[in-house]
Amino acid sequence: MSRLIVQMQTSADGYVEAADPAVRWAVWDWGQHWSWDDELRRDFNETLRAVDRILLSRKMVEEGYLDHWARSAADHPDDPDYAFARRIGEVEKIVFSTGERGQFPWPRTRPAAGGLAATIARLKPEPGGDMIAFGGTGFAAALAAAGLVDEYQFYVNPTAVGRGQSLFHSVTGGLRLTLVRSRSYACGIVVNTYTPA
Repeated sequence: MSRLIVQMQTSADGYVEAADPAVRWAVWDWGQHWSWDDELRRDFNETLRAVDRILLSRKMVEEGYLDHWARSAADHPDDPDYAFARRIGEVEKIVFSTGERGQFPWPRTRPAAGGLAATIARLKPEPGGDMIAFGGTGFAAALAAAGLVDEYQFYVNPTAVGRGQSLFHSVTGGLRLTLVRSRSYACGIVVNTYTPA
């Protein structure tokens, strides 16, 4: 049975998106200068190595997620730090959209065949490794609100933003979580891993 992992960078005060877009709060903003330390890079790659499917929002795809990591994989073909970028190209990608569903030019990429909950319910019993969701605040919040997430990995950055968007803004009645692992890294990030209680 596959687990669904949601992995998000957060601010020190728990936001996944700052109200002020000018606030630069992430240690690494996915650009060319990768400022994570070696241990965090290794652990991040380990997570992606165990994943067989990536769930994406259409918005994430349209904003260049797949193109960006395909370029990174091509630019760093033998760099172990960029094994995750190569892995993104290798695994199946399923794109969720509330609008029209078309075909995609990337290998192993297809539109979801149905709604969020129904599609994930079909995918979880299939053989293989874990699934991981990347897609921004709205997509991750919808997964959380629907109770579909088996593990949350929060990459807590050492910056407070004051105001912003919470991953759990759509959850009603609260959501009790169990901390299963917490690890701090030299670059200042703490990765907290939770499962629903």
